[in-house]
This record gives sequence, C-alpha cells and structure tokens, in this order.
Amino acid sequence: MKRRIIRLLMGMVIPAVVFGQNVPQRKARAEQGSAGRLAQLVEANVIAVHAYQVLLAKTSRKGDPACYSQGKLSDKELESLSEHQAKLLKSDLNAVRAWANGAKSAFDPAQDLEPILSSGLTVPSNAPVNIFTDYLRRNTKASGVKIRAVASLYQTVLEVERDGDRLQEEYAFYIGLGLPVYVGQFNLPGSDADLLAVGRKLEGQACESPVGTTAAEWQIAGRKIWNWGEKNLHIRDERVLAAELLREPDVKRLVPKLRAMPAQKIAVIGHSFTMGLHWSSPSSFVPIVIDVFRRENPKVEFKQFAGGGLTASRAQKRFYQDVLDWKPDKVMLVVMTRTDEDYDALKQMGEGFRAAGIETYMFDEVHDPADSKPGTVERAVKAAGDAGIEVIEVGSILSSAPDRASFVCLDGIHMTEPYHRLMAKEWLKYLAGARGATATVQ
Repeated sequence: MKRRIIRLLMGMVIPAVVFGQNVPQRKARAEQGSAGRLAQLVEANVIAVHAYQVLLAKTSRKGDPACYSQGKLSDKELESLSEHQAKLLKSDLNAVRAWANGAKSAFDPAQDLEPILSSGLTVPSNAPVNIFTDYLRRNTKASGVKIRAVASLYQTVLEVERDGDRLQEEYAFYIGLGLPVYVGQFNLPGSDADLLAVGRKLEGQACESPVGTTAAEWQIAGRKIWNWGEKNLHIRDERVLAAELLREPDVKRLVPKLRAMPAQKIAVIGHSFTMGLHWSSPSSFVPIVIDVFRRENPKVEFKQFAGGGLTASRAQKRFYQDVLDWKPDKVMLVVMTRTDEDYDALKQMGEGFRAAGIETYMFDEVHDPADSKPGTVERAVKAAGDAGIEVIEVGSILSSAPDRASFVCLDGIHMTEPYHRLMAKEWLKYLAGARGATATVQ
C-alpha cells in the first residue's frame, strides 16, 4: 500500500519537474479527463516542433541559445521527437479521439505520445508559441487547450519550409479531435490590417529565434493560418467559391453552354497560381472551374499537372510525356518563362501537342510579378504563336479590374480570391465558347 502511494505521488510530481518552467506543459499534465488528454496531445506537438526548431537554431546559428537549449538531449534524441510527432499525427484519429474521451481504444500513448511528453525538453516562456498563447489568453474566452492548439499551428507555420507537410498534418489532427484551428473561431477579426495590428503587438516580445517574428512575419503567419483554417474546415474552398460563382448572373448564363459541352479531357500544366493548396486564397481558378464542371457537366474531365515555381523547361522534363500518355483533348499551359531554355521548351511542347492532335492554349499573362521584366510576356506570346498555341487575352482584363489593387497577397507574389474569381470566370467563358481568344474589356 505504501509503495502504491509513493508511486502515485511520483506520478504527480515527475511531470512538474520534467517540464520545469514551461507553464503550458505543466498544466497539460495536471489537467484531468478529456480536456487533459487533449492538452497532452497538443502539447506533444508543441514540444516536438520546438525540438525541430532547437536543431534549426543550431544549424542556422540563429536564435537565443538560452531559448533554444537542447538541455541534456542529443541531436539524435531531438530528431527522435520529430519522428514520434510524425507517427503521432498519422495515428488512427478515431482511436485517438476515443482515448482522449476516456473510452476503450487501440491508441497506445506509450508509443509516441509519452516519449515526447517525458523528454524533458522545455519551451521557455518567451518562445514565440508561448508569446502567442499569452496573447490569445488575454484576448479570448476560449479554454486553454483550444488556445494552445491554435498557438501550436502558429508555432509551426512561422518556420516557412514546413507549411506544406507538417502543418497540414497538424490541421487534420486537430480538426479530427474537434479542436479550433484559426482565430476566427474565437470571434477575432481576420483582415490583413487586423493581422498586422496583432503582429505589431507581438513584435519584439519573443526571444531571438530561427524563425521570423517581425510584425510582417506574424501577419503572414496569421493570414496563412486563417486561410488554411477556413480551407481545411471547408468554410471557404473551391466548392464554396464554385457555388458562389454559379449564382452570379454572368456565370449563370454560361450554364446551358457548359452542360452542352461534349465529353472531353483537359490537362492543366501549371505553377502555383493553378494550385488550390496555396495559402493566398481559398483556392485557385483551376480547382474552382473543375468544381463547376463537377456540378454541371462531369463528362468534362480535368487533370492537373502542377508544381510550385513551374517553368516551361521544368514542365517539359517533368510532365510533358505524362500528359501525352493521358491523351487529353486539350492542354492549358500556365508556366513561367525565364530563360532561353524555357522559351524553347514552350515551343517544343506546343509543337508536340499539336502533332498529337491536342488543342493547346495559354493566357497572354497571369500577372506573375516576375513577368514585369520588359519583353517577357511578348516573347512568350510569340513563342506560343510560333508553336500553334492559342493565346487567350486576359492581361488587359486583369489590369482594368476595379479590384485589381487587392489581387497580390502579402508575399508579393501569389494571388488572392478576387483574382482567382475573375480568372475562373474568363476561363469558363472561353471553355463555353462565350468568348474567343481576344479580350473584351468592359
């Protein structure tokens, strides 16, 4: 009996010793019931991401050594925490949810959860994740675990190289557990100006870090978390935008023509402006148009061949043969031309598709900021024309749009929702035969 009491006391005392100065971690272990288990799951992500950033601080030689201290952990042990996190995030969410609710479950916390929580790694009070946690505590009435979940997403997104994989895994994990994933769920405002105001409050509070914590960097982090939050919750994504467009008179008029289109296959070879995953907008014009056809004419089949920063030469090497093998009726090219090799590749792809009997077209320009170099657009248009690629004029329409000032997002490169809505409309008009290659500016 005496031994059992000692063991129980140790179970209560050890977490406080292990987590030391990290108040959120200490609370996570002390809380009871479902909220306590959810807190442990969230805190494991916080600790593991901090482990990754400790190593990042070491390799980049950026960050306050006291704030990003390894403690007694070796590099290999820090890496193992990231590995445990990866496995934890891939756990069966039904089993994890059952475990969090105290129900019978196949989830075993000893496999990947407990090794992270008992690692001894502490996250100092002035680390960015704790600074943002404190901000949310002061400005919302949400519970601790809900605040911590959103703060942990900010922690991850501040390291910009992980927003395409680890961050998305965390979104899926938290949404599956019923946790909030962006500050709009706390009834906080989310305009760019609002997010910059928050950034200005937070700037200078965190320790020197291997991730950016200027006002502008907090603002971009907030925009990413907000937009991806709404996207992952399907509050605003390509399906929502497609439904909205179909209710607008100028698109509604196209529906009979869209429905009358014969069965066909359309391949899209494009860079990030064509990809729905990017944070700058709820989706891009390509997935929006695809969803319009999913609703109105599923006989028209689309397939995307996409990659961030896709140039014509990279597209030729990476996708050209795959597109030919798919045997589409039409190909749309949205690729960058930066070098002589790119212009040659654009011409070669156009000639190759034409020889295969595939109708190929591209837009004259998509307002890629890098195309502002004199002669870039004109040279691409000429190369396309020489190769038999039809060039659809949209540049003048984009330039004269009333809301054109809001097209470019905070990173100065990618495009926001108003841009993608307009591009979707122009492409739908072209596909429906309601406009030709020449632009009609209203």
